[in-house]
Amino acid sequence: MQSVESIYQQSIRLLPIKDQLRLAELIKERVAADRPDRRSAVEILQKIQPSRPTHSVAEIDTYLRSERDSWDD
Repeated sequence: MQSVESIYQQSIRLLPIKDQLRLAELIKERVAADRPDRRSAVEILQKIQPSRPTHSVAEIDTYLRSERDSWDD
């Protein structure tokens, strides 16, 4: 069996860049199909919904003021 490096040098490297990119995409799809439980970091980040603060700015400001005031006591 030929090594990956020799296959690349003898066959893939000779392909136009467009075809090399298509081949890379096909390999990526195959690997992803074999491992459906694995997601890329981009896929995970796309699923995350931006979280909304549970308190308003005014509530946070009031809390911080009361904390600072307690330091003086």
